[in-house]
Amino acid sequence: MRVPLVVLALGCAVSGAAFEVGLPTPNDALWRADGAELFFQPTVEGTLESGMFGCRRRGGRRFHEGVDIRCVRRDRRGECVDPVWSVADGRVVFVNRHPSRSNYGRYVVVEHEWDGVRVWTLYAHLAEVTSALRAGQPVSKGGQIGIVGRSANTREGIPPERAHLHFEIAFMLNPHFDAWYRRRQPKAPSLGPFNGQNFAGIDPVAVWRASATNSQWRFREHLSQLPVGFTVLVRADRFPWRALQPHQCVGDATGAVAFEVAVTPWGLPVRYWPVAEVTGPIPRLTRVNEALLRGTTCRQLVVAHDGRWRFSAAGREWLELLTFVP
Repeated sequence: MRVPLVVLALGCAVSGAAFEVGLPTPNDALWRADGAELFFQPTVEGTLESGMFGCRRRGGRRFHEGVDIRCVRRDRRGECVDPVWSVADGRVVFVNRHPSRSNYGRYVVVEHEWDGVRVWTLYAHLAEVTSALRAGQPVSKGGQIGIVGRSANTREGIPPERAHLHFEIAFMLNPHFDAWYRRRQPKAPSLGPFNGQNFAGIDPVAVWRASATNSQWRFREHLSQLPVGFTVLVRADRFPWRALQPHQCVGDATGAVAFEVAVTPWGLPVRYWPVAEVTGPIPRLTRVNEALLRGTTCRQLVVAHDGRWRFSAAGREWLELLTFVP
């Protein structure tokens, strides 16, 4: 099925149960009219935007996959003591208590199902992880995960004055990530499929505001309205994303030899269509939202070169991961 890109960008409304996604720390300044400066923790750059989601860092040239939330309470030593809570009911799937293994430092990943969508929340740079927390156990909304901190995989870590929670609402790109990563970085610590490179995020602030203020809000509809930057054609037998997010399939996939996948500019698939016949090379770029991509200052998975749009080096790596099957 061939669908114009403008239709892909609009998506469709899907029914589901309304619910609210909570905040992960006691910092609730997000709800104040002038609270942004009290909610977001800037990086060493010093700009408030550097703590926000999207093309926010290095003058808009570097993508930030989540948000950095300021500490609000400290002990006598100046260390943060804010608790970190799960933003919704879910299941703990990964706990890293060893900061040296990741630039996330100590971090926890929780898996949820929202409106039939598998989604993961990630809580990073923790000072400590709740001692009883283990992968595989359920966690309730508001259940404590750890303490806001400044852990990272450097000797100095993050300075005390910039202690914060890095938080993501994200989607796993490939359950076979570790096998793919081992081929590229055989000596790197294994984090299974919970390496940050294997997650594509959405803006948590948009989710918080929508779920808190709109009683009719639906998570699946929210996803369907994300902007589409390009579409790519992939082989049906080399598309593990399909098993993770079957609800995204538009149409009957019986007999499909390929899928055309609609993707945000930063690399998150939001919908895919079965294709019964294919001619030409595959995988390949099929459609481009030129107006949107020309205004994108970071990630740039797809770029214009000599009048033609093509995958950049980062885009080719993203596509290789998306279509990897061991």
